[in-house]
Amino acid sequence: MTRNTKSKDALLNYLKNDLNRMVETADSVESGTQKLSETSFDLIIVNYPLDSNTDASFSIYCAQNTSAGVIALLKSKEIDALSERLEKYGIIVINKPILKVVLNQAIKFAELSKNRVLTLNEENLKLQDKITQIKLVNRAKWVLIQYLNMSEEQAHKYIEQQSMERRMSKKKIAEKILSMYER
Repeated sequence: MTRNTKSKDALLNYLKNDLNRMVETADSVESGTQKLSETSFDLIIVNYPLDSNTDASFSIYCAQNTSAGVIALLKSKEIDALSERLEKYGIIVINKPILKVVLNQAIKFAELSKNRVLTLNEENLKLQDKITQIKLVNRAKWVLIQYLNMSEEQAHKYIEQQSMERRMSKKKIAEKILSMYER
């Protein structure tokens, strides 16, 4: 996102032609926010100053509300005021004028960071699903203990046995037990 057409054209040319990237631009914070709500991006480059001020809130919004890597391009006088605040949110800060090699490295780093975050999110979802399964199985065990007077070990073995015999997950067996006894 940028409102400076000269630097926007140079950046677009580099991203499209040299790096062979699909690029979308926004000329204001409002249009940038609108595009973020409509489309998922891998990388967001914010070219400061924005809308006649040097506030960091748009870059921070991008970092907090997307999984994209965020790069902020700042002039020397803006870096002192904003870099520490932006870096707290994982935003890569580059001093203008920009060297292609530095921009290239920042883009690669942003992509690597994005991929790492996505991997961690996938692992987190798997762990949350596992926790949900454990909670369901435990609830089902307590239902079996309460209604069928089984011991915890018997209830555990029963759920495992039903899971193997019916070729269903323990979670599905637990859900069936709970639906049968908890009405």
